[in-house]
Parts: sequence; structure tokens; C-alpha cells
Amino acid sequence: MKTLITCFVLLSSIASCKTIARTAAKHWSKKQIKEFVNNCEEKSSKIVGTKNASKFCDCAVDQVAEKYKNYDDAKSVSITEIVKIANNCR
Repeated sequence: MKTLITCFVLLSSIASCKTIARTAAKHWSKKQIKEFVNNCEEKSSKIVGTKNASKFCDCAVDQVAEKYKNYDDAKSVSITEIVKIANNCR
């Protein structure tokens, strides 16, 4: 039973990793996505907490990329605006 649960958790996490940044990848390069997420985590940790910053930013990258298809435009957006755009990621 323990093995079954472990396998389920592992498979769930692998599947969810593949869905992260699916929308962003349509508009931004992998390097841009990584840069956005890293900057987002650093800045948003003050707003959403260090513990939640990674999860928030993994979700936010898709929503921000959808609104700002040009990465250079997204780089000029404040963290406050990113939180507004990705409000349902919290």
C-alpha cells in the first residue's frame, strides 16, 4: 500500500511539472521562463511568503505570459501587477 501511494504521489508530481509553464512556452523561451520564475520568487516571497513563492510563480508565469506575450514587456511589470494578474494562483 505504501508503495502504491508513493508511486501515485511521484506520478502526480511529474504530471504537474509538465503542465507548469505550458502557456508561457508558447510565447517565451525556456531561459525567459526560468528568469521570470526566479525573479518572481525573489520578489513575491515578501508578499505571498517564502513558502508559497515557488508555487505562486509557477502558476503566475503562465498567466503573465498570456497577457504579455512579449517577454520584454513582462519584465517591466511590477510585482504588485503580477500578483493582480495571477490573483487566483494564491
